[in-house]
Amino acid sequence: MKYFVQQLTVFLENKPGELASFTKILSDKNVNIKSVILVDSTEFGLVRAIVDNPQKAKAVLESAGLSVRFANVIAVKIKDEVGTFNRIVSTLSQNNVNILYTYSFYESDSGIFIFSVDELQKGIDALLKAGENVLEAEYFYE
Repeated sequence: MKYFVQQLTVFLENKPGELASFTKILSDKNVNIKSVILVDSTEFGLVRAIVDNPQKAKAVLESAGLSVRFANVIAVKIKDEVGTFNRIVSTLSQNNVNILYTYSFYESDSGIFIFSVDELQKGIDALLKAGENVLEAEYFYE
């Protein structure tokens, strides 16, 4: 469980100002967004975010009337080099772990990839066995 990173998933209406409202709610309550991705459709946006205090974020967002869900994801830190992302996804593939979605962000000379997979513990075990730098959830939290 120490490698299970809690990701917030929030549905927003697809209209001007909704993302700004979401970020203001968190900012006003001193919750730091570490990573965020917004996926849109014609009627709504789906925000996925890693924050420094998931429980606090959930509480303040829900108190503002937003629907919040948690999903556990895997975070892997890699060097910014050609082929590293391929190595990670190949490791998961070779261990029959299906990647549902992925996104990334960068810190100076390295990248952090977030993976949602169908079998979380199996994916973590495969990556650790392959010597990958799977980040503990505490890496992101206060």
